[in-house]
Amino acid sequence: MVNYPEYLKGVKPYSPGKPVEELQRELGINEVVKLASNENPFGCSLFVKKAVERAVTHINRYPDGGAYYLRKKLSEFYGVSPDQIVFGNGSNDIIDMIGRVFLSGGGEALFFQGSFIVYRLTAQINGGMFREVPLESDFSRNLEKLLSQITDRTKVIFVDNPCNPTGFANRKEEFDEFVKKLPEDVLLVLDEAYFEYAKDSGVPDGISYVQGILPEAENKNIIVLRTFSKAYGLAGLRIGYGIAKREIVQILEKVRQPFNTNSLAQTAAVEALKDQSFVRFSVEENEKGKKQLYEGLERLNLHFVPTYGNFIMFQVNNPEEVYERLLHKGVIVRPAFGFDRYLRVSIGRKDENEKFLKELESIIR
Repeated sequence: MVNYPEYLKGVKPYSPGKPVEELQRELGINEVVKLASNENPFGCSLFVKKAVERAVTHINRYPDGGAYYLRKKLSEFYGVSPDQIVFGNGSNDIIDMIGRVFLSGGGEALFFQGSFIVYRLTAQINGGMFREVPLESDFSRNLEKLLSQITDRTKVIFVDNPCNPTGFANRKEEFDEFVKKLPEDVLLVLDEAYFEYAKDSGVPDGISYVQGILPEAENKNIIVLRTFSKAYGLAGLRIGYGIAKREIVQILEKVRQPFNTNSLAQTAAVEALKDQSFVRFSVEENEKGKKQLYEGLERLNLHFVPTYGNFIMFQVNNPEEVYERLLHKGVIVRPAFGFDRYLRVSIGRKDENEKFLKELESIIR
């Protein structure tokens, strides 16, 4: 048996949502609705598809290692300097870079209970430590409590806002106060994967902290993570980015793998960013689907947590059984990891939501 570090022995690999094709193979089901991975059910912009078709002719060449055109477009879009942006093969990739730089050798990560499971994994696989701060009884997050848990060992604080799987989001006013009190020697990773779905609901725009709009944030170490996987509909191409002070980006560039974002992903992201009408359409349809699922879950007398994202966490008495029975009816949802008796359903198209509610009702009744 080959030897490997002791700290890796307790690591459980990330388990993604079950793919449609896998369920079709396993159970012989042709019609499958996947509401498990918070993907955009409306696909992506038509302009993206056309641009990717044109770019396919160049896939024999390595991609632009610095993502020049995407960097330029994001720089203009957010009003930040090009050298304040770091790219990843999905924002997960940047989380891994952060772990390798700041948590290796015993650095401590701090995050709320029920946060994105990759925060825990990146601490574990880099030989770091982590602590989880308990949620309030209504699944809300007390930022003052998070601040009180910071010690001399704390190197990184991860906050996903909105968070997955509860869908909760802290408001701008309380986040401003949190940032003001943040120690200057701790890196705050503000993960805004679902920001587009929540930006008109009073949540903070984390990039404003990096832009210097809040004077008290000027000396703080903050990196804001965004992704093209959710509202932009590019989950299959895996491209995300982080925006931070130049010094932080320069450090992360030391561990970034060469060519970590492929050419098709870069091309698609440039076109996706141009087509904000598609993003607005996706967000508007998500609100309609959210209302549809709220009403359906209320009709079934099932408790759910109001969400700022494109997913809803709901409670059932026997989640494992319900999950399996939904699979056999061609509906893929997901366990809400870290929360007993809860499942998480992504908000789909109207017909997908209808099928989910219909099959869920047949199981519950």
